[in-house]
Amino acid sequence: MRYWLALGSNDQPQTSLDFACVELAKLGEVLLSSRYELPPRSGVGVDYINMAVRLDADLTVDAVRKIIYQLEDAAGRIRKSSVIRLDLDLIAWEESGAKPTFDTHRLPLPMDVIMPMEEIWVGFGGVVGLLMV
Repeated sequence: MRYWLALGSNDQPQTSLDFACVELAKLGEVLLSSRYELPPRSGVGVDYINMAVRLDADLTVDAVRKIIYQLEDAAGRIRKSSVIRLDLDLIAWEESGAKPTFDTHRLPLPMDVIMPMEEIWVGFGGVVGLLMV
């Protein structure tokens, strides 16, 4: 299976994102985007560092969801806080040869997800365009 993940942090972002990338690489093959410093969506608080990861792994969607939740906890994430140590979101997944499936709870995708995702997903702009119709 192929998975596309959005990662972000506004509290110890370099350390937190490094941690997540190392842990995700233990699960399978990863392709990492560049890191983008972007303001918070709310306009309040410190900037986030955002990136995207493509993960190819022999895991179910439910297993990936569980693992990313555990990684957030291991990084010290405090839920319901504007200070985010590590945020990992499963954006989409694809079985070999099938069309990608998007997590509809993540739509519409914000620019802090789109910008890094375009770097690691060939044809992503066209896919996003179809989602916006």
